[in-house]
Amino acid sequence: MIRRGRLIKARAIADAPACPVGDPPPAVIATEDECLEQILEAFRDVADRDDIHQAAARLARVQEWIRRAAELAAADPIFASIRLAS
Repeated sequence: MIRRGRLIKARAIADAPACPVGDPPPAVIATEDECLEQILEAFRDVADRDDIHQAAARLARVQEWIRRAAELAAADPIFASIRLAS
């Protein structure tokens, strides 16, 4: 769930590119905020920059971050009784 403050921050990120056009995105996404930023940048890659390949690369890194976050959550003892439906 995205909290209101995070949504406002995401909109601000969408208005100003995090990295100049032509610079590669980070090799590994480390935080949830970076994940959201890369999703927004992927949208801009397609909508503003017409660069579907860059968008695909960003979204592949987002997908990897989601996999890692899900594995960490599954290993957390708090969620031991909950199993992910996959």
